[in-house]
Amino acid sequence: SNEKILTAFYALVAIRIHPVIIVIGFILHGVSFYFLLRSAFTEPGIMRRNRHSVNTDNPPTHTVNGREVQLVYCGTCNIYRPPKCKHCRTCNNCVEDFDHHCPWVMNCVGKRNYRYFVGFVASISVLCAYVCIASLALLVDAAVNGRTLPTVTVLVTIVMILVTGCLGCTLSGFAIFHCRLISQGMTTNEYLKGRQEERQDKGCVQNCLNVYCTELPKSNIQLRDPVDAELEEGRGKDREDKKAESIPSMGDEKAFSENRRGSEIGQ
Repeated sequence: SNEKILTAFYALVAIRIHPVIIVIGFILHGVSFYFLLRSAFTEPGIMRRNRHSVNTDNPPTHTVNGREVQLVYCGTCNIYRPPKCKHCRTCNNCVEDFDHHCPWVMNCVGKRNYRYFVGFVASISVLCAYVCIASLALLVDAAVNGRTLPTVTVLVTIVMILVTGCLGCTLSGFAIFHCRLISQGMTTNEYLKGRQEERQDKGCVQNCLNVYCTELPKSNIQLRDPVDAELEEGRGKDREDKKAESIPSMGDEKAFSENRRGSEIGQ
């Protein structure tokens, strides 16, 4: 539906104002599409599962805001989750700095893609506001200068103003909400569950720098590692089986010697 709105905007509204309006719209559209792809295809911060046994009798602790917090054990991933980490039921993985699972980007929003998600929401908000203002400007200009627009253009423009206006207000509020959470060092999950004492607030400026201006953390997941480990394990078993087959047992040696002795007697 968004693509149809933008197509109608470029074909019926922007082209009647100025070609620069089309160029600016394409730029905003490209920026929002870039953030969408990055938030959807960036690994959000999945914790690597533990294949070894874990001692659950003595949980480790971690210092949060000057006090010791006991880490929570995840039976599915077989790990102790660090602070701000949560197991996502949809993805079935523990995600660092878990914010929420977003069905629109079909991915969890966490430590490694949160900046892209906020950029996506903010850029879509700006794009909606841009389309709404440009469409409104077309109608106002036509009314002031006494120009008559085709009926289809007027109807489509009014629909675009209503849709992009409502959508832009909603997404703008959503973007402001996330910016507020970032300034307070809090995630959506912590906000909804009332766990404000677990937030890691280092000040508004430092919190924003930690999200937007730090280097992207290295992923805990190496996609080739599990496959290589299984292949190496399988190759090891094959080598052991071949080695066992190549070494004759005592019974095989005795049968071989008797067969050889019988053949010599027959000759």
